[in-house]
Amino acid sequence: MNKEEKIEQSPRSDSTETEFWRLKQKRFQPEFFWLLLILGLALSLRLFRLDYRSVWYDESFSIILARQDLATLLAGTAHDYHPPLFYLVLSLWMKLFGEGIYVTRLLSLLFGMGTILLVYQLAKTLFGPKTALLGAFLAAVAPFQLLYSQEVRMYSLQILLGAWLCLTFYQAYRRDSREEWVLFGVAALLSLYNLYFSLFGVVALDLFFVILMLYNWRVLRVVEKSKIRHWLVTNLVVALLYLPWLFILLGQVGRIKKSYWITLPNPLEIFRLLDVFLYNATNLTVDPPYDLIGLLLAVFLLIFMLQTLRYRLRRGERGDFRRSLEIAMLLTYWLGPVLLVLMVSYLFAPVYLERSLIAFAVPCYILLARVVQTARHPNFWPLLLVPGAVLVLVSLYFYFFSQDYTIHYDSTSATAYISQNYRQGDIVIHTNKLSYLPFIYLKAPGLQFVVPEEPGNPHDDLSPETQRAIGLDYVPVEQAIEKAGPSSRVWLVLTPPQPGQTDYQRQVVKGFLDRHYSLSASQSFYGLLVLLYSPTPKQ
Repeated sequence: MNKEEKIEQSPRSDSTETEFWRLKQKRFQPEFFWLLLILGLALSLRLFRLDYRSVWYDESFSIILARQDLATLLAGTAHDYHPPLFYLVLSLWMKLFGEGIYVTRLLSLLFGMGTILLVYQLAKTLFGPKTALLGAFLAAVAPFQLLYSQEVRMYSLQILLGAWLCLTFYQAYRRDSREEWVLFGVAALLSLYNLYFSLFGVVALDLFFVILMLYNWRVLRVVEKSKIRHWLVTNLVVALLYLPWLFILLGQVGRIKKSYWITLPNPLEIFRLLDVFLYNATNLTVDPPYDLIGLLLAVFLLIFMLQTLRYRLRRGERGDFRRSLEIAMLLTYWLGPVLLVLMVSYLFAPVYLERSLIAFAVPCYILLARVVQTARHPNFWPLLLVPGAVLVLVSLYFYFFSQDYTIHYDSTSATAYISQNYRQGDIVIHTNKLSYLPFIYLKAPGLQFVVPEEPGNPHDDLSPETQRAIGLDYVPVEQAIEKAGPSSRVWLVLTPPQPGQTDYQRQVVKGFLDRHYSLSASQSFYGLLVLLYSPTPKQ
């Protein structure tokens, strides 16, 4: 009996063992291994020197606003140029983990890692695992993505939501289920509450849907009533849920048209944008030739990409109409918002800003990966990819190891210098809010004052409501001196003039102190000039 049982159990045992190894091999596919390597590379790049750069104005603005109570936070964002979603998420994050610069930047890092996974998922859904891995790799090493994965601003969250928006739209269109359309509506609503520029992405996808429905009706003689009904209901619900903030957006439009610091974009910005998405070489201030090389390379790359994609569209990607549809969707989601922003900038008011278009880098990475994978002339690609890889390495080197790569001031070192030499009763006067807010966040010693902006300055873009929310109160230099004691010393923090500004603050504030005080010390901190005045009058 035992022998018979052993004979009968033996085949089952072999079958079970075979099934185990089959499942194990299926689970540990090379695709999964390469994805882990890409994620590991992305995480290493984003953790490396996460707190190396000094906190700057935009980051300190985000943290100071997010630490306010809910009513103050919403009042501040209602009169600011950005909606409240990121600040609400950041506020919850800081309550859980603190307000340190490393911890707060870690939130953006997590959004950046999530973006890579969504790029992979979107590309895999559209074109398969090979394109997905290459697209995820491009998103992992792109300096532009790395920059905003290490910054306490809403742009890292925005590209995450932008990738999810595109994925949910495609799945809703393909499957046409109520659940998928609900997810698309949620993605659209969250994107709109995070960054106003998301509106251009939603409009681009909606225009693509309308054109596709017209094509099906006029050419294929097909009317997809269910999809049209679901699409209309989804957009109507999103519009109703966004209606409270829509009136705020209309008010911001009037402020932008009246006065804003963004200048009119160049018509060739579309080439520059591709350069920024891939290499970020246009921010290199160390060596201007890299800027020209990156721009020329972007021109050739864009032309070659569009030519290859045009060929794929005409051929139906080897007879597969679905592939052509997906390429057309990505092209619309990439170029459509950019063209819409350029149109608004020329017809209404300049609003073109590269970092606000960061979400539309997702289709760029996926299309480039697809073109590389299916190129008709594979021997031609090294002529474009090798110089591009060199530019990426150069950008990463300057980003990590050179302060000249960024435009931010070294407020951390300046604050430490004042703290080391501070005496009881000293006051600190700032000529610009760009240094004032970082000093407030860093808890610099002494009373902090910031003098009023130059009359007519386009960079004076904060509304009174937003100023109150973050505790920004402009004080003329004479009133600041009155609040100091007769023996108090005065620290003056000077920032260089911004584009469109004169040296108004330096002339007024420094001139006043030069007349009434004696200059005791002077120290420069990459963009910031710190002067110490003693109360002894000049003879």
